[in-house]
Amino acid sequence: MKAVTLNPDEAPVSSSAEIAVVIVNATNKQTIDKGLKEAEARADFRLSTDALNFHRVAWRLREEGGGPQDAMMERVKGRICQKRKYDPEEFDAALTATRKRPRLPYGWTAMDLAKRRLTSRPIRLLNADLDASRYAKGIIGLAINLQEVQGEESILLPVEQVREILVAKKVVIAGTIMRLVELGLLEMTKAAYNTGSAREFLFKGVEGKDYEFVSVDSTTPRISGASDEGD
Repeated sequence: MKAVTLNPDEAPVSSSAEIAVVIVNATNKQTIDKGLKEAEARADFRLSTDALNFHRVAWRLREEGGGPQDAMMERVKGRICQKRKYDPEEFDAALTATRKRPRLPYGWTAMDLAKRRLTSRPIRLLNADLDASRYAKGIIGLAINLQEVQGEESILLPVEQVREILVAKKVVIAGTIMRLVELGLLEMTKAAYNTGSAREFLFKGVEGKDYEFVSVDSTTPRISGASDEGD
């Protein structure tokens, strides 16, 4: 598989052994931070957190590589069981119990995921004037992906972050967001903001009415589950 930087301050990983270490180390830190006193409670938390981190790392690898890695993640699972002395059936049960819990890929914020999908899932706006605006298209693309992550909860569109992603001036991003609010594609659910707090929105666009996804031939390298060099 291609090397993926799961932690920004650590070397990229490219084998099941390295991925297992990332998962185990992340769980160890979370277990210490949890501060559980009872040994049994710590063991339960460690098992469920290993399973949750397994799912989050698998999700991150799918987003990074765009391809299947089932065989490789099976090897990761085996290595975790070996390190932790888990019975494989025990860990499989924990994986089943936690498979719907991950809200984000490992190591990414909601904006990181939205930015990644902005390039991997291009859209066309069905309003011709908006479709001609790379700012409107970019903001709506981010909003679609952020809303998918947040479900029915409000999303954040911090002007500074959005302008960096779209390489635009702050006033242009702020003005485009206001225009999208006026057009009803964004609903402002929290207008007040200050240092450390951003305005909140709901994306109100409808697929097929306001936008559509367009197919594109992906050139992103795929993560293969058939080989695991350096395993």
